[in-house]
Amino acid sequence: MATYSRGGAQPWTRTIQIVAIGMNFKRRAGLYGVRLTLLVLGSLSIPVECKLTVHVVPHTHDDVGWLKTVDEYYTGQNNSIQHAYVKMILDTVIEALEKNPERTFTYVEQAFFQRWWRQQSPALQNLTRSLVKSGQLSFTNGGWCMHDEAAPFYLDMVDQTTLGHRFLMTEFGVAPKTGWQLDPFGHSATQAALLSSEVGFSGLFFGRIDYQDLAQRVKNQEAEFIWRASPSLGPGAQVFSGLTGEYGGNYGPPSGFDWNVGSNDEPVQDDMDLKDYNVKSRVDDFVRAAIWQGDRTRGEHIMFTMGSDFQYENAREWFENLDRIIKYVNEDGRVQAMYSNPELYLDAKAKEQQVAWPLKTDDFFPYADGAHQFWTGYFTSRPAFKRYVRDSSAFLQMVKQVEMLGEGAASVGDHGLTLLEEAMGVAQHHDAVSGTAKQHVTFDYAARIAEGRNSALQGAAMSLVQLSGPQAGERPTFSYCVLRNISVCGQTQAVGEVGDGVKEIQFLVWNGLAQARSEIIELPTGLGEVRVLDDNSEEIESQLVPSLSSVTNYGQPAGGSPQAVLFTADVPALGFKAFRLSGTGSPAPPPKPDHPEAGAATLENEFLALEFCSGALCKLTDKQSGVSVRAEQSWFWYEGSTGNSESKQRSGAYIFRPNKTEASVVFSGQPSLEVVRGPLADEVHQTFGTWVSQRIRLAKGAKHAEITFTVGPIPVGDAKGKEVVSRISTDIQNGGECLADSNGREMLLRKRDFRPTWNLTQTEPVAGNYYPVTSALAIRDARVQLTVLTDATQAGSGCIRDGEIELMVHRALLEDDGRGVGEPLNETQYVTPYIGSGSRGQHYGPGLVIRGKHLLTLTAPALAAKVWRPAADQLYMPLSPFFAEFEAKFEHPSFTALVQSLPVNIQVITLEQWDAQRVLLRLAHQFGVGEDEALSQPATVDLGGLFAKRQVLDVDERGLAGTISRAEVLRRRVPWNVEGEAAALQADVAPLSAGNLTVTLGPLQIRTFLLKLSPAAEDAVSVFI
Repeated sequence: MATYSRGGAQPWTRTIQIVAIGMNFKRRAGLYGVRLTLLVLGSLSIPVECKLTVHVVPHTHDDVGWLKTVDEYYTGQNNSIQHAYVKMILDTVIEALEKNPERTFTYVEQAFFQRWWRQQSPALQNLTRSLVKSGQLSFTNGGWCMHDEAAPFYLDMVDQTTLGHRFLMTEFGVAPKTGWQLDPFGHSATQAALLSSEVGFSGLFFGRIDYQDLAQRVKNQEAEFIWRASPSLGPGAQVFSGLTGEYGGNYGPPSGFDWNVGSNDEPVQDDMDLKDYNVKSRVDDFVRAAIWQGDRTRGEHIMFTMGSDFQYENAREWFENLDRIIKYVNEDGRVQAMYSNPELYLDAKAKEQQVAWPLKTDDFFPYADGAHQFWTGYFTSRPAFKRYVRDSSAFLQMVKQVEMLGEGAASVGDHGLTLLEEAMGVAQHHDAVSGTAKQHVTFDYAARIAEGRNSALQGAAMSLVQLSGPQAGERPTFSYCVLRNISVCGQTQAVGEVGDGVKEIQFLVWNGLAQARSEIIELPTGLGEVRVLDDNSEEIESQLVPSLSSVTNYGQPAGGSPQAVLFTADVPALGFKAFRLSGTGSPAPPPKPDHPEAGAATLENEFLALEFCSGALCKLTDKQSGVSVRAEQSWFWYEGSTGNSESKQRSGAYIFRPNKTEASVVFSGQPSLEVVRGPLADEVHQTFGTWVSQRIRLAKGAKHAEITFTVGPIPVGDAKGKEVVSRISTDIQNGGECLADSNGREMLLRKRDFRPTWNLTQTEPVAGNYYPVTSALAIRDARVQLTVLTDATQAGSGCIRDGEIELMVHRALLEDDGRGVGEPLNETQYVTPYIGSGSRGQHYGPGLVIRGKHLLTLTAPALAAKVWRPAADQLYMPLSPFFAEFEAKFEHPSFTALVQSLPVNIQVITLEQWDAQRVLLRLAHQFGVGEDEALSQPATVDLGGLFAKRQVLDVDERGLAGTISRAEVLRRRVPWNVEGEAAALQADVAPLSAGNLTVTLGPLQIRTFLLKLSPAAEDAVSVFI
């Protein structure tokens, strides 16, 4: 066994089975380790040298919106903000690749590439296909965008990846083999386990990690490693991971080798007749950079990422220099250089079976690029947009379900659905849902989603007509109230008007989950008397309640109803139930809130009790276990730092840095409190000063309390930026630990001032303990667990002080944080143009008002997941009413797609028409390993008995993105040699075999299938119940 090291770093070992007659340990520049003289057949000596190979990977990183809109980036417009012209990048790269078959180029963002592709002539498309087939043009990641990893819901990450991969498979017959998350600001466990390994990526590369983590990895030769991020999915979901750039937290070329337009780096000048001939110095620089980088990882291969943001607009300049440097470096011989791509690089690493790689099992949040510089503010930035994206995510899933079940194959190629899919794909970009784009760009993102929703609704309405079967002479359709959260729904408000006699509207309530549900629906109704009826004209018990304030995003009156009707809708699994809202025209007695003395009140049902003291929540009781906890909930704000003597770092769109560790109360007096009681739910309405209010609702039979908050506009007239948090202080003894979810999947243990990978030097006690909360945040002790569910991603923590949970719901800051967006995060109704004279890009007008929802659960720790996991599914996918724009009665007033409800731990997360013959189905296990004694166990589903009156004719198990088989995903997995482990990777669950329709899912596993289904039976009415 020969052991050798690079530059004093920790050694790695190679076992060489030889008969050695001479061994000379030596090192010269670029050659590492041993030079061996081997005896072969007793007479022939062969020298073996370990030479470093540099994989030169030309690439560009093209943001699908950031400082400019996605259209402006593609066309090169609005260059007064930033010079970037994506179409020219692709034009010149293809031209450059054609000129030299040795050249390679790697591309990522399909939102741009597919647009460029559709504009090309057949001849240029054929040329591009040939470049892909030869390997010169390769695709890594391959999603519609390079998605963020903190803010997106996991299903949106899956959808945008699928959208890009479908395009690549359709046009080129390829499926990317590597992940390429260069620019996101931290990296999630879900990205590693689900969006890498389960997609079929053998490797994952990224640039940004915490500066302290980076320093240790560079020191210990751990810049590349095995990432095993999911305890639930296990070792099978691990992925080889590596840093990019020059291991400096970036993804660009080594210093001095940027040959983009406008760069001042020295080109390679190889004409000896000219006085500035510099081949030797340029080769020396290249070799020096290679040796430095090689000393910081393991094995004989390294990667130079030759490119950066919007580079290669003049690809010729880049490639001519790359041609020269590769040629002369190879002639020099100290290291070897070659054009390459991430896939080739990964293949080379996989062949180095003698190398033992370090193991990582946690994630990369939070990310800091220096002391006092934690990128934890963007977990909340632009909260209204984050919530709109999450709401639109559920809407998209509903539309796909409805179109598949109704129109079926006729819905393939639906333009409206495609618009929404593409808009949502763009919205997952790491400067979109993250909240870190300029405001006019965020407006553009939202406008695209709105257009997509409006277009997609048309196809969904046609499918609902087919499913419900109205016998109408007119052209029947359905509408959808997008503003019910601000008490606006013209269809139901008209029914509730006083006068003009009896009015009525019928509607279908869609349930997008795979379990039957019985939940409260709230409809704005006006001031008139209304009744809710079922399809048999039987009245359903209802309750009138005061509506929440009806205001726009900027505080103006929205014209909503002052009151709403509640009723309990019993809806079958993955289907709908019909109801009618009938108005008499007579005035309705308005709900009469109580105003208890001293602000003391109690809300109570079978499972929970909430006590209020002095106008605020002060105590929670789990009635199942009898355990009570102090639970004082109120609203606070941190003042955003503008820099101080410790650091000039300011709080902004990316960075959260409060100017002190203690927050100020939003309102120092006693909150006002009103109590509304009724047969379906009891409510408390509270106001905290002039700009924060909330409603706490406890429904009969509910195992959670629902808090709906309204915050804003945040007052900044005092020249203080404010970061607003809801905080619950309890007597739970959590010992500095909390649990936060990863993109809605695995719950990760977090500890105060601690990182599992390195010894943390904490510089920000608040911001440095904040984490992304996509869906759930919890604290617990031996007695009880308090879990808070969110309806959009927020920054939060349960680790700062024992017994406290806090979630940041809104931010308004007055200075830029210096991370590139170039404007303060102060969302206002208007922005001045970014072109022309005068003040460009200035924010003015009213500030942003947001409304959101938290669910609270309190249970014994062993029972917590059984309560909060299903509640999280319901929060993501609410029961949704679609209103009939016709008077004819429904022939089918109730429908379910399933033979029976699935167990609570199994969810149908995707059901959509894939092509004219096949349906895409994703089944997901919704509980993590060890979360529940029963529900965390593997669960089985019989696909053959899943769909009502539809036979499964054929099943093809696929990878997560649907474009390759599950068998291919498993073939791509590499049995990496992991430090400290004797055995290689264990085999994963085998794909479903031919003829077998029984599917078993382990904890948090998602399995993807393409199904061929029989047409609905002629007596399809039996599908309806």
